[in-house]
Amino acid sequence: MKPNAYRANEEIRMKAELSRKEAESLIERDLKCPECGYKAGTVFSDCRGHMTIRCRKCKTTSVLNLAYFRRHRRRKYKTTIK
Repeated sequence: MKPNAYRANEEIRMKAELSRKEAESLIERDLKCPECGYKAGTVFSDCRGHMTIRCRKCKTTSVLNLAYFRRHRRRKYKTTIK
């Protein structure tokens, strides 16, 4: 094996390990197919933008805007009775 190829593999392993450590504190969320509701993928809480997914169940390809598929917390409003 060439020394440069080995070094590249080590760098990739180090980057993969660093990525895994960074992702430990993030929340995972599932993306579901808009057609059939089957789990089409998983993203982390820091993901933004658009993503192309392909459903393994119904075979449709969809472009999803991740902002539309986030989980929203319900706000608790105080109601005052007069």
